Amino acid sequence: METILATSNIANKVRNTRLPRTQPLMPLFETVSNSIHSIEEALTAGMLKDGEGKIIIICIRNGNEETLKRLDNIDIFPVHSFEVRDNGIGLNSDNLTSFIEADTDHKIKIGGKGIGRFVCLKAFRELNIYSEYLDNNGQQKAVKFDFKNTKAGFDNFSTPENITGKLGTMVRLSKYKDEYQKNLDFNLRSIARELVAHFQLYFIRNQAPIIIIKNQNNIEYNLLNIFSTEFKSDVQDKDFAIDDATFTLYLTKSLKLQSHKIHFCAHNRSVVNEGLYSRLVDLGKYPIKEDEENSFFYQGYVVSDVLDEYVDTERIGFNFPGGEEEEETQFLSLAKLRRAAIACIEDILSEYLDNVRNQKVESYKPTIIEELPQYRSTLHYRRQEVLKLPPDLTKDKLDIELYKIEAKWRLDVKEEKIKLLEEKKDVTNHEGYIEKYEKFMSEFNDIGKADLARYVVHRKAIIELLDNLLERNENDKFENEELIHSVFFPIRTSSDEITPDKQNLWLLDERLTYHSFLASDKTFNSINEVDSISTGRTDLLIFNEAFAFSDSKSSPHNSFTIVEFKKPMRDDYKDYDDEKNPIEQTEKYIDNLLEGKVKGRNGRMIEITEKTPFYIYIVCDITPKLEKILKNREFEKTPDGKGYFKVKSKYYSAYFEVIPFEKVLDDAKKRNRILFEKLNIS
Repeated sequence: METILATSNIANKVRNTRLPRTQPLMPLFETVSNSIHSIEEALTAGMLKDGEGKIIIICIRNGNEETLKRLDNIDIFPVHSFEVRDNGIGLNSDNLTSFIEADTDHKIKIGGKGIGRFVCLKAFRELNIYSEYLDNNGQQKAVKFDFKNTKAGFDNFSTPENITGKLGTMVRLSKYKDEYQKNLDFNLRSIARELVAHFQLYFIRNQAPIIIIKNQNNIEYNLLNIFSTEFKSDVQDKDFAIDDATFTLYLTKSLKLQSHKIHFCAHNRSVVNEGLYSRLVDLGKYPIKEDEENSFFYQGYVVSDVLDEYVDTERIGFNFPGGEEEEETQFLSLAKLRRAAIACIEDILSEYLDNVRNQKVESYKPTIIEELPQYRSTLHYRRQEVLKLPPDLTKDKLDIELYKIEAKWRLDVKEEKIKLLEEKKDVTNHEGYIEKYEKFMSEFNDIGKADLARYVVHRKAIIELLDNLLERNENDKFENEELIHSVFFPIRTSSDEITPDKQNLWLLDERLTYHSFLASDKTFNSINEVDSISTGRTDLLIFNEAFAFSDSKSSPHNSFTIVEFKKPMRDDYKDYDDEKNPIEQTEKYIDNLLEGKVKGRNGRMIEITEKTPFYIYIVCDITPKLEKILKNREFEKTPDGKGYFKVKSKYYSAYFEVIPFEKVLDDAKKRNRILFEKLNIS
């Protein structure tokens, strides 16, 4: 008996080796890979003939050995060890030496990294190894030892005299560590599928030996049969290039795996695998039906000498010079590789994907035409991008995705405009310029149409929203005036904060959109543009300054608009009470303003006088008590008979109009009806 002396601290090697807990089968993959390499060596040496290589994997489960042999189904019992047997060349002098050396490069030409055994000790307590081989004199010998997570690493070394006479190696991965075992699917067929998926390139290239995986009750699966039945044989392949590097993508079909995946491989093994759905949504989350009985998921495998070169030591990732997710690098990165591989899959599946995508867009068309007409031009000019949208989007999510595409389109058109202005200087390119100019103008005009359509759709939605808010809510009550107010203009803000497209004063009067400044629910003394100490607070205070005014302190063209909103169906009005009478309330606001000044566009203070026009809009339902006040105040009915108005000119110039919510809605619908009809959204 001899003792093996490790060439470095094995425990440190194991500690510095990476193995995510979510990859509990990686040690088994490493062991099977070593067996494949051992069989390849035996074939090269003439010790085996083609087709004779064989690997047997036994799942050893928790429980009594004899009892487990008698049970029909033992997949429910946890796996605590794997035993892998092969009929390869065995641990001869060279192979044993490389096993002992911590950083061996013995198998570097075939992808060996020299750390597979350390990966095994990350997930298992120890490795038990027995191997029969031919020595340099052609004599058959055996070696047996344990490999543990200790400083020395090797234990119980022996060279048994009683040998079976069969070349090969048995490796037992003993005693799963809990943190890895709990992430393992114990089902034997599931483990078999994972092995086929990991080593599928061997099967695709007809390079795999016979591999059998079995339970202790002798239920077993031949991985070649699983590949033939669950991974379809009609493999498609296509080459693609990134810079000077060439890659091959193999695309196969899996009948049992649970998602579409792409595998980036090295040395015939899957290293990084990713779901395809997030990258190629039209493949879907669910299996593709091939016929009434069969459905499948696509599995893509990318191989290249470059990937063999850049695979990391643990074979769980790649050390690309461009990093992982760097797109704009001049070097190879995983992101660049992924993008090129996805494009390759799209090319292979172009007929299928075109059909799926066109059906998807046709399903979106009614929503775009009827409810999102502002994106009709986007669909026309950016159809290829719309084709790649996720399927089954709700209207709101479709709106967001189309908005993103449209925004990119707008940017492209603006950039084209800049290019055209530069090209215009080159008279030698006149014909090309005219052609580009016409294309630009066509898209530019359609963007304008899309803007108009979006604004019309917005108006339709606002009218419907106001209509709903004027009805009783789920508590059988009417909404308060603040919520109604915010539909017209956001509360407690000003025109300095709110852009024109965010307010809806057109509901009352189109002209109100254009003003010098607007204050919403702010006290007079808090408005920078108003020089007043009053704490009066209007719902909306709008100042319109004349574009040209004389040297006089005030111009008759300057005007104020005051808007007051009241809760729908309110009927607690009381005359001569500025808290409960909107007429008294707004008259008080006029008095407050007459005592102050406003700041003009050029910063000059403009005095407010009795000649300054005031336009007062009181928006509320005309309930009995309010109607009585209006009649007492000698208000007249508007021509349509729905509202009331009055002109005051004795102490100040003011036009008062009391407008019921119903009239606001009806008038807004009438003004916009032709636009709604043109867009077919009426």
